[in-house]
Amino acid sequence: MSNKIRSLSSGLYILLLLPGGALVHASNKVNVKNDVVISVTSTREDKPLSEVPASVGIINKQNIKETKPAHPSEIMNQIPGVYINVTGGEGHMTAIRQPTTTKAVYLYLEDGIPTRSTGFFNHNALYEVNIPQSESIEIIKGPGTSLYGSDAIGGVVNVLTAAPPLEMQTSVNIEAGDHAWYRLLVDTGDSDDDSGYVASLNLTSSDGWRNDTEYDRTSANLRFDNFLDNGASLKTIFSATDVDQTTAGSSRLLRDDYLNNPQLNYTPISYRQVQAFRLSTEYEKGGKDSSLTVTPYLRHIQWLYYPTGH
Repeated sequence: MSNKIRSLSSGLYILLLLPGGALVHASNKVNVKNDVVISVTSTREDKPLSEVPASVGIINKQNIKETKPAHPSEIMNQIPGVYINVTGGEGHMTAIRQPTTTKAVYLYLEDGIPTRSTGFFNHNALYEVNIPQSESIEIIKGPGTSLYGSDAIGGVVNVLTAAPPLEMQTSVNIEAGDHAWYRLLVDTGDSDDDSGYVASLNLTSSDGWRNDTEYDRTSANLRFDNFLDNGASLKTIFSATDVDQTTAGSSRLLRDDYLNNPQLNYTPISYRQVQAFRLSTEYEKGGKDSSLTVTPYLRHIQWLYYPTGH
C-alpha cells in the first residue's frame, strides 16, 4: 500500500418522499415540546421518544452549550451504550453497543444527509461535522438499515444544525488552554415573519500534548429557513470543514517511555488533511394525512493522509 493515500468522494443526490410516506426528516426546529422529548432520526419524522420502538439517545442544545465539547467524545459519551475514543487531535473511532472499529457499520448524518458515500471507511467520520455549534445530536443504538440503508448496520448518528433564532442574536466564544490550544466560536442569526438565517464559524488550533501532534480545524455552517405561502417550507444548509493535522496521538510506546516520557511520538509522519462540504435544500409540505419532502444535495469530500506507522 502506498504511504500516501488520497480518497475523493463527491456526487449529487436527491431524496424524494411521496405523500402518505412516513419518511420525513425535515423538522428540527425544536426537540422538546411541552416537556415531551421529540425524536426525528428514529422514524424520519417528529415523534415522541416514548412512542419510538427503538433505543435512541438524544443530546439537546442546552447540554451541548454547557459542555462546549472540544472533541465528540466529550458530549457523545454521555449517552449509555455509546463510546467515542480519541486517536489524536480531531480523530476518533466509534463503538455503539460493540467494540470500536474503522469499518463502515455506522451511518453519520447532518440533518438527515449522509456525510460520506455508502460503504466509505468511517474512521474519523465526525471530522466533517461541526458538533459544538449544533442544535442537537440523535443516536440510534442498533440497526437502522430499514430506514437508512446498508451503512446503518450498528447505529445512526444524526447531528442537527442550529435553527435560526427568533430575533437578532450574535455570540462570540473564545477559549484557550495548555499546549497552545485555542478555539473561536462565532454564531449570528436573525428571523422575520417568513424567513430566517443562522451562520456559525469554528476555528480551533492546538500544538498537541505529544510531540508532533498539532492540528488546525476550520468549520463553517450557513442555514436559511423560508416559509412559503402555500404552507411549505424550505431549509437550505451549507456546511464546510477543513482539518489539517499531524495525528500520531495513538502511537504505541515502550513501557519505560510510557511511564516516564509519554509525550514521545514514534510515528511523526502520520498526517491527515480533510476538506469537505455539503449543500442541500429541503422542501417540505405537510397535509392532514400526508407529507412530502424533497431534498436534493451536493456532497464533496477529499482526504489526504499518511497512515500511522507506514
